[in-house]
Amino acid sequence: MSADPSPKYWTKTRLNNLVRHANGRYYARLYRDGKEIWKSLKTSHFGIAEGKLVRLQREHRASRGKVINPGNAKMTFGQGAALHIQRVNESVTLKRRTKAYWGEILAAVLKSWPNLSAKEIRRITVESCRAWAASYASQVSGHRYNNSIALIRHVFDLAIESSVI
Repeated sequence: MSADPSPKYWTKTRLNNLVRHANGRYYARLYRDGKEIWKSLKTSHFGIAEGKLVRLQREHRASRGKVINPGNAKMTFGQGAALHIQRVNESVTLKRRTKAYWGEILAAVLKSWPNLSAKEIRRITVESCRAWAASYASQVSGHRYNNSIALIRHVFDLAIESSVI
């Protein structure tokens, strides 16, 4: 007898992957690796949304083939870091500022540790990590230091996951 009490916020359009929110804005629904990716098209005009959707789908298809091959036994730290940053940027659960922050952390680490980017991950020793950490700790805040260490650990975890080390 009673209607569905939950309000409808999304309306389907005649185009696949294009939906309209109750506020009038259009959003694209794309999929990668079984996950749904929502992108705001930042418009409330259907014609503009249609054009932006086509461009976004083209970019989305093109970016699918740009994955760095993680199975390379000679992976450098730079390649591993690029793959990690790519995964961070593709994450739908992180905010834009968080993604930018991880990029800033990577830039700071690479600036403070010369030749790290070109060094093979398997050739990085515990002693060299400790020496870098000791000098880096005095240059930055505790928060930035801890996140830099976390980024390096993420890259090493990715290398372990890829059977490089």
